[in-house]
Amino acid sequence: MGSTLVWLSLALSVAFSAGQDTGTPATKEDIPEGASTLAFVFDVTGSMYDDLVQVIEGASKILETSLNRPKKNLYNFALVPFHDPEIGPVTITTDPKKFQDELRELYVQGGGDCPEMSIGAIKIALEISLPGSFIYVFTDARSKDYKLTHEVLQLIQQKQSQVVFVLTGDCDDRTHIGYKAYEEIASTSSGQVFHLDKKQVNEVLKWVEEAVQSSKVHLLSTDHISGASNTWQIPFDPSLKEVTVALSGLAPNIEIKNPQGKLVGKSDGLTELLHIPNSAKVVNIKDPMPGMWSIKTSSEGRHSVRISGLSPIDFRSGFSRKPTLDFKKTSIRPVQGIPTYILLNTTGLLPPARADRLELLSIKGEVIKTLPIRYYPERKPSGLWNITEFIPPNQAFFLRVTGYDRDGFLFQRVSTVSFSSMIPEAPKVLMPAISRGYYLQRGGVHCQVDSLIPFTLRFSRDGSRLGEDQLFSDSHNASWEIAQVTLKDEGFYECIAINSAGTGRAHTFLDVSEPPPAITVGGNVTAAPGSRAVLTCHVVSTVSFNLTWLRGGHDARLDPQVLVLSNLSLQVNPVTPERSGWYECIAINEGGVMAERIYLTVQEAPRVSVEPWNQSFTAGEEKRIRCSASGYPPPRLVWTHNDMFIMATSRHRMTPDGTLVIRNMEKKDGGVYGCLASNQAGTYTVTSTLTYIESPVVTVALSDILIGIGETTVMACSASGIPQPDILWYKGDVQLHSSSFLVVDALGGTLTIKETQDVDAGDYTCAAVNAAGTSSAKISLDVGAQPEFTREPSDVGSEIGSNVTLLCLAQGHPEPQVSWRREDGLPIFNRRRTHGTVTQSTGALRITKLWVEDEAVYICEAQNHFGRIQAQARITVTGLDTE
Repeated sequence: MGSTLVWLSLALSVAFSAGQDTGTPATKEDIPEGASTLAFVFDVTGSMYDDLVQVIEGASKILETSLNRPKKNLYNFALVPFHDPEIGPVTITTDPKKFQDELRELYVQGGGDCPEMSIGAIKIALEISLPGSFIYVFTDARSKDYKLTHEVLQLIQQKQSQVVFVLTGDCDDRTHIGYKAYEEIASTSSGQVFHLDKKQVNEVLKWVEEAVQSSKVHLLSTDHISGASNTWQIPFDPSLKEVTVALSGLAPNIEIKNPQGKLVGKSDGLTELLHIPNSAKVVNIKDPMPGMWSIKTSSEGRHSVRISGLSPIDFRSGFSRKPTLDFKKTSIRPVQGIPTYILLNTTGLLPPARADRLELLSIKGEVIKTLPIRYYPERKPSGLWNITEFIPPNQAFFLRVTGYDRDGFLFQRVSTVSFSSMIPEAPKVLMPAISRGYYLQRGGVHCQVDSLIPFTLRFSRDGSRLGEDQLFSDSHNASWEIAQVTLKDEGFYECIAINSAGTGRAHTFLDVSEPPPAITVGGNVTAAPGSRAVLTCHVVSTVSFNLTWLRGGHDARLDPQVLVLSNLSLQVNPVTPERSGWYECIAINEGGVMAERIYLTVQEAPRVSVEPWNQSFTAGEEKRIRCSASGYPPPRLVWTHNDMFIMATSRHRMTPDGTLVIRNMEKKDGGVYGCLASNQAGTYTVTSTLTYIESPVVTVALSDILIGIGETTVMACSASGIPQPDILWYKGDVQLHSSSFLVVDALGGTLTIKETQDVDAGDYTCAAVNAAGTSSAKISLDVGAQPEFTREPSDVGSEIGSNVTLLCLAQGHPEPQVSWRREDGLPIFNRRRTHGTVTQSTGALRITKLWVEDEAVYICEAQNHFGRIQAQARITVTGLDTE
């Protein structure tokens, strides 16, 4: 029998691994909240051929309907075929197409065996599926492995999943424990057992299309062993978007009345999802009005009723022996006979909504106990509720929460599964066969006790009690301590645990000996290739000992480069990469063996050099920076620009030898480039600087300057460029520097000449120079003087009709302009004359045929940029007849 079980376990393991989805396994973070598994557990005996054909066809419709819903709650799909004595191969996949392909690949074999290994297949389906999943079992036989039922029930309560049976046969004995296991599993999981003809399987699959939905909540779950008619009063709150009533049993009938007492029919939105006259009936109503609904169910034989809906309002629960708000400190089942607290977590309720009471319901739907729920308005989060202490009933029970939503509407929800109390057993006591005690050291014997209920613990030796009995509330680890072990302490010790269910015992022999060696190591060792490494284990022993060094399970001294030194340290010289790894030192004395390990890491921190360290560039150029690194393991090189990692682009690339190449350089490429080399031994960075430069551009304020002698001349020049250019001044080919009469301001770009003289005139050059090049501009300086007369006009008297010339000559720079005017303001040139003419040539004023009106004072005026001077002369006309 034992070998058969081992073979079956191995076969299941192989079958399961063979059918696994080959895709990347999803992590817990990848699975969306509320996701579930659709699992088909299928009997592949020959008699199930018709069923298989219908399931393959129905599965396609189920998947299509589910995947087209806005909220896709099915995350993955499982297929668990079984055929006595084998289960598998198992398929679990997130790919709907693969699931359908695996269904089509199933083939029925053999005859109509009865019973079958169905419970083991259900167990595997529960183990591989997500919490809150939908598991459908297709078979025409009762279970052969019904002894696994208890484990399956525990899994159901843990996973909160629903198991539905579609039976096209039951071996003609519904009183057999192998059939009753189906009913117990369905009852616990809020599932149902449907009895069908083989041609009716497709009808159930149509209902499954609607049943597999997210946000499914339970409103009622009852089982009845005989025919009965019951009327259920159930409040429908506004959050219920649809309600489904499922009744399985002989001659099933369902009547539904709305809050006004009207019988609801097809014209009122009632839809019949399934109707098999001698087996099952399922109806559905969408968007029901809020209020108290009346649902009447009747059947002529054993039957079950399941009422569910779609709503965000639901709850989960946990049991504990002490009040707690932490679900991690709760269990999925209470302990029979032990005072228990319940922690509830409601979802979909917003303040001021509240839970009002919690009821324990029998599987017939009768109220066993009602517990009030205390309201704490300030509690955060608001969905946690503590239920007062109570003694769990001895029968299976559902939890029903009743409360009010934020608008005052009454709501009710029933737990997904039923709960059964864990029955306490006698304590299980564990002690090692031999306990080690070391001479003159602290020691003792240790005992592990597993108990669901309070127990008394006692240690004894040779029938005599040691110390006082101890009382513990549940499982505990205890010890009998000995302050200083001696030879008289050697012998047998017993640990006895007693609870109300019985007594558990365990023995151990305390073996007293000299203590084994104590080993300490200084830590792992890191050495560079070619260097010498010394590995040291410090051993403390009260008696003589032997020390052995092993590597890979073999004597380390087999390596000719390894030597055990006089102080028992291990020397490796020279260190090479293949000599890295774990080295074990084993110390042995009469008290035992101790071992420690030291890891030799062959590493050398990176050393890096870059070339060149500094470069300048202009726009459009290509630049290269070469980086070389050494170290062990060979370092990995990456480049950074201003501490940001450089990614490969059309302009940036790194050659195999570590050279960074930058094409079509832009101004933004300037900065600090780091070559970062890293390996397990460390990281090292060396930088190189690229500086952006631009050729100078020179601008002069005035390119031509005229200045007077003795005045201060300022020539201004500005230059742009990167880096900022230096400005130099030249006159001709001679560079100018500051002196007593010259001020050269390289920063401001000006050249100042104090008391400018004629010799300062000429062409000056402003030159801007930086690393990118040179640019220049010319400025012409002209030095001028104010006018002065070289010949002034003098008074003249002349006879009428004669010709007169007044000479007026002046010099200056620029050459002054000479003009004439009359003192009396009369025009000289632009007036009509009856006699002669008036002309001016090179400063001389010439009058022909002098006439009376020409007599006047004439003013000569010489003017240039630097001044204006005047001289005057009188012309007197003579020869006039005074008579």
